[in-house]
Amino acid sequence: MKFFRSITAAALVSTLGLAAGIGFAQAAEWPERSITLVVPYGAGGTTDVSARQLATMAEKTLGQPIVVENRPGGSGANAMRFVASAKPDGYTLIATTSSPSFVTPALRPTGYDPLKDFVPIMNYSGPYHGVLVKGDSEYTSLNDLVEAANTGKTLTYGTAGAMGGAHLAFTKLAGETGARLQHVPFDGAASATAAVLGGHVDIALVPAYRDLVEDGQLKLLGVLDGDNDPDFPDAPTLEEAGYDVEFPSIVGVLAPAGTDPAIVEQLETVFTEVASSDEFKDFMTRLNQPVRIMSGEELGETIATNLEAYKAVAKEMSMSQ
Repeated sequence: MKFFRSITAAALVSTLGLAAGIGFAQAAEWPERSITLVVPYGAGGTTDVSARQLATMAEKTLGQPIVVENRPGGSGANAMRFVASAKPDGYTLIATTSSPSFVTPALRPTGYDPLKDFVPIMNYSGPYHGVLVKGDSEYTSLNDLVEAANTGKTLTYGTAGAMGGAHLAFTKLAGETGARLQHVPFDGAASATAAVLGGHVDIALVPAYRDLVEDGQLKLLGVLDGDNDPDFPDAPTLEEAGYDVEFPSIVGVLAPAGTDPAIVEQLETVFTEVASSDEFKDFMTRLNQPVRIMSGEELGETIATNLEAYKAVAKEMSMSQ
C-alpha cells in the first residue's frame, strides 16, 4: 500500500466561487477587522516563522492585520480543536501540518474531524524529511541501512516525536523488511539532528538538513517523501530504493467548516499570490524550507487520501490507540 504522492494540478479557481446572494454580500464586507492565524506549535519553529511571513505579506492585500497565535500541544490537536469550534466567519484560520491533519487523527481520537470540521484554503509548503546519517558514517545508501539492520545489528533512529509520520514510516519499513530499527523520540527535529551529529543515534529522520549536508556534517541517504528533494535530486525516495513507504508533508491553511465560500476563495487567491511571489520564495529559501503550492481542492484531497493511508498503516502496525 502506498501513501498518496501527488495530485495532478487542478485549477486554482474552484467551484467555491459559485456561491451567490448573501454569501457575496458578506464577502464584500470582509475583512472588517483583524484575522487570527493559529499555529499549532510554539513560536520560533519553521511552521511558525513561515506562517508569520505569509500573514505579514497577505495582510497588505487584505487591508487588515493577520495576527499569528501559537497554540501548541497534543501534536497540533489542541489548536485544531480550537479552530474547529471557532465561528466560521473568516476571522479564525489555522496553519496546519501533516501531523494534526492526518497522522494524529489516524492514531487516536482527537476531538475533531479533519475532513468534516474544516474547509481547506491552500497549501504553501511541506518540508522534505531526510534519512540522515553522520557525515563519516559507513552507510552510503538506504539499502546499506536495511542490510545492516538485517544482519544482527539494531540501528537506532531519531525523530521529532513519537507516533509522528516519520516514526510510522520507519515502523512500516521495519515491518516490510524485518530490519531491526529502534525508535528514539526527541522533543523536536533540532534535538534529533543533534543526536545523530553527536553519534547518539545512527539515523535521524528530520527536515531542514540542507546546510549540514552541504558542509559534510550529515549524509543524506534518501527522503521519506513521495517526491525527490530538488536540492538533492540524486537522493532517492524510499519507493525508488525499493520500499513501499513514504511520508508526505504539508503546511497549509484551513478555516472552520461553514466559512463563506466566497471568503475562502478570496483567501485562497491572496495566499496563493503571496506564496508564488519571489519575495516569499526567497524567504523560504533562507528558512531552508520548500514552497509547495496546492489549491484548496488539492489540499483537501491530499488530507483525505493520506488520512485513510495512515489509518491503514496504524492498523497494520498495531500502533493505533
